[in-house]
Amino acid sequence: MKIRGANPGDFAAIQEMAAVVFADYGDYGRIIPDWLAHDGVLTSVGEEEERLVGFSMVGFYRIDPTTVLYAADLLAIAVAPDAQGRGVGRQLLKHTIAKAEAARRRLPVRELRLSVAEPNLRALKLFRAAGFIELPGEHGRYDGGQRALHMARLL
Repeated sequence: MKIRGANPGDFAAIQEMAAVVFADYGDYGRIIPDWLAHDGVLTSVGEEEERLVGFSMVGFYRIDPTTVLYAADLLAIAVAPDAQGRGVGRQLLKHTIAKAEAARRRLPVRELRLSVAEPNLRALKLFRAAGFIELPGEHGRYDGGQRALHMARLL
């Protein structure tokens, strides 16, 4: 699999994949275009034989307005249904972690954070294996009703 930065020609496929993969959690086909249009969001795609098989999106925000520390936020990571179970998600996550670490050259990025739906056991296993730990607290619910868990990994 080749991982590269997304370009506008990928946006329709990313939006379609998000709508399918995240259908249980909310209307991501509606949400993703706003993230794709945001200058502060880095989107990467995984492709095999010029076919999009997954994507990840990471944004950056100030942890606390009183400090200069930033967090990277894994906004979305998705793998096409027919490509799941082959390590695509693991490769995209590894690439995203490397992007967040590289951002430390320009911003004081301390950690990579994410939200995941509690019943998404496959994603939880992936994130835990990559060193993410669950953060305490109540973090709301997805539009589909699932409890949102927040996780973080120091960079």
